[in-house]
Amino acid sequence: SLVTSPYDVSRGGFSGALMNIRTRSGSNFVSRTNSLNFDSPAMQWSDAAARSLGQEYSNASLGGLLSGPIVHDKTFYSLSYQLGRRSNDFQTLVTTDALGLQTAGVSADSANRLLGIMGAQQIPVLRNRSCGFGSIGSGACTPPDDRIGDSGLLLGSIDFTSPTATSGRAVNLAFNGSWGKQSPASGSATEVPAFGGDRTNYRFGVQGRHSSFLAGVILTETSLGVSASKNHGSPYLDLPAGRVRVNSDFDDGTSGVQMLSFGGNPAMNSTLASVGTGVQNQLSWFTKNNKHRLKLTTELRHERADQTIASNTLGTFTYNSLADFQNNTPTSFTRVLSPRERGIDQVVGAVSLGDSYRRSPNLQITYGLRLDGTRYLNDPTLNPSLDTLFGIRNDFIPNRIYASPRVGFSWTYGTAPQIASFLGAMRGPRAVLRGGIGVFQNIPGTSLIGSALDNTGLPGAVQQVTCVGTATPVPDWTSYSSDATTIPTQCANGTTGTPFANATPNVTSFGRDYVSPRSVRSNVNWAGPVLGNRLSASVDLTHSLDLNQSSVIDRNFSGQSRFSLGDEDNRPVFVQATSIVPATGATAAQDARISSRYSRVNEQLSDLESESYQGTLRISPMTFSTGFSWSAWYTHTVVREQFRGFTSTAGNPL
Repeated sequence: SLVTSPYDVSRGGFSGALMNIRTRSGSNFVSRTNSLNFDSPAMQWSDAAARSLGQEYSNASLGGLLSGPIVHDKTFYSLSYQLGRRSNDFQTLVTTDALGLQTAGVSADSANRLLGIMGAQQIPVLRNRSCGFGSIGSGACTPPDDRIGDSGLLLGSIDFTSPTATSGRAVNLAFNGSWGKQSPASGSATEVPAFGGDRTNYRFGVQGRHSSFLAGVILTETSLGVSASKNHGSPYLDLPAGRVRVNSDFDDGTSGVQMLSFGGNPAMNSTLASVGTGVQNQLSWFTKNNKHRLKLTTELRHERADQTIASNTLGTFTYNSLADFQNNTPTSFTRVLSPRERGIDQVVGAVSLGDSYRRSPNLQITYGLRLDGTRYLNDPTLNPSLDTLFGIRNDFIPNRIYASPRVGFSWTYGTAPQIASFLGAMRGPRAVLRGGIGVFQNIPGTSLIGSALDNTGLPGAVQQVTCVGTATPVPDWTSYSSDATTIPTQCANGTTGTPFANATPNVTSFGRDYVSPRSVRSNVNWAGPVLGNRLSASVDLTHSLDLNQSSVIDRNFSGQSRFSLGDEDNRPVFVQATSIVPATGATAAQDARISSRYSRVNEQLSDLESESYQGTLRISPMTFSTGFSWSAWYTHTVVREQFRGFTSTAGNPL
């Protein structure tokens, strides 16, 4: 199920939508269901450009369901599975035809020239290191034809004891698992085949549930679960990444600008793993007149995230043109000097008290209050100089308690003209009006504080090097292929005395008033027959005010204009002219810093808002037909959002 506005306060921990998965129960009936589906490119419609870019795909999916009794009338099982493989053409700079390249904004001449330069500099084009440019198309030196994604899914449950009307006692065990592998994990018309890797992920979870009546009055429902996941990538080459800016002109008079990628993928060699355990208890008390159901819910979870962040640990060379690439004169070089391994622990707790009040047979009101609390068990190492220079403390972590009040209602009126399903069944209401308003609070993820733990600006934190212009090392790609220790760890000739060489660290911190995003959401929904019971209609109106949306400010940006460009906008430039490389326009950013001890000093804030209005009208026929059915709906949405910086092109940035 997927819901956006559950006014039952026992359901929380989100500000957008809540997805809930619950396994079906087994029974005394033995059930066996299997399905096998195929998708073929021959059954798909696409244009020539989409085919050139490998958008058509083949897909095979095998799924099934098995359920039945383990012990008749007592213990049951239900098990479902799905296995799948999806493949499409592995389109890269080598295999994409001229139309596909033009669609991606690259001319075929530019692609061929890049491959020729790579061959001259002995940079591998394919994942096999022994394959030079001249051997493409022979045996092991042929790019793979397909990009293949394999997946598997298992979902099941065992009901050891089924509930009865008098005891309410039930014991259930639910389990799930999934696995997936993408090979290659990346691939586009702007990358060579070797600029990629394989990515594998898996996850599993087990949850036990127990319910019974206490003293015959209070229904208690308890669940205990554990889950784990891992996502791991492996690049094809242990080389620095290379990126070349290419300007292409096409025969139809259009042009394109693209960055072409080669070498090793700087983002592939990272591992993310997580383990979570949680317990929840829900106590429900029903009044004797059955007008109230008071529900007290308590939750406690522990989550741990283990991460090996190895992004750009071998560096990235950037070239401003193919001519620069041919001359081996890169514009810039950046590198993170060592991978980061971190373990983050978080404890999340929640308590809620709600009531479902049946005011009358036609009116029901749901209301209550929910409290969520989070606490990270890790703190960044304090860097006192940040308080002195910028007035911020990097050791602050957003451990907070959040309140979420909600109220909703459901009102039925009138009597439907039809009897439901069969003769003698009840007459339902003529129409239903539902609605409510509440606060929906997001709970921060375990990995939220990862950057703050790594980037403290202290000697033991993440260290990096940024070189532009004359400080950029001249790459020796042949040497890097045979010995990764020869990859530069400093700017050219150890340069540190010019603005073009920068080895100062970044810093990440949280504002003292940082809170996790939340939404104040209200909706009204009406559903009933119209036009003399010929049509069934529904109208849904929703308003959402999204508060405390995240943004980032660089506290080490001076904002002082050094000079202005002589164009019609008179755009300001925040560095000295001597900090700009004349031949390429590359900029050394340290001139724009308040303190030369640090590069970016990012403070994470939660001061932005967005507001949305949505109305939906749905209609469908009241009559039942086995041969033809239809429905129609119209949705109108208005969204206004605040942005900071250049995170959106929808309007002028703040």
